[in-house]
Amino acid sequence: MCIGNKYRFMVGPEEAPSQEDHGTATDLPPRLGDDQFYSALAAAHRRRLLYYLLETEESTVDEIATVLTGWEIPPTGTMQTPAERAEIRLQLLHNHLPRLADSGLIAYDRATGTVRLAGLQPRVRELIQQSVEAEQRVASE
Repeated sequence: MCIGNKYRFMVGPEEAPSQEDHGTATDLPPRLGDDQFYSALAAAHRRRLLYYLLETEESTVDEIATVLTGWEIPPTGTMQTPAERAEIRLQLLHNHLPRLADSGLIAYDRATGTVRLAGLQPRVRELIQQSVEAEQRVASE
């Protein structure tokens, strides 16, 4: 039995997943089969940035750095310092934004410092929301 276009699994008909229960391969957003997509979502800062953009649609690098800085409370329980915000901004510019842009999840205009969410399919939006909300639940326990 062939599942999807790339992989062939040797299973009997009684073990095969029902297409009625799981939809067809064409029902899934193309990004869900892409390693670069999961690599882009591997860092908490990138997931949080996407979550923020789900609400605002467009922002600036400086605003995102401020939001991400405020999102984390250091072990001391104090506010983040300007140096820590500068470090997050640097990570955005040299790591997080390029990765998200390369994966097609955001559009990043380096000249203006504008970041906006790319057109995401509903299942991808749900995945981003659920991952950050799960992280918040775990952190609050």
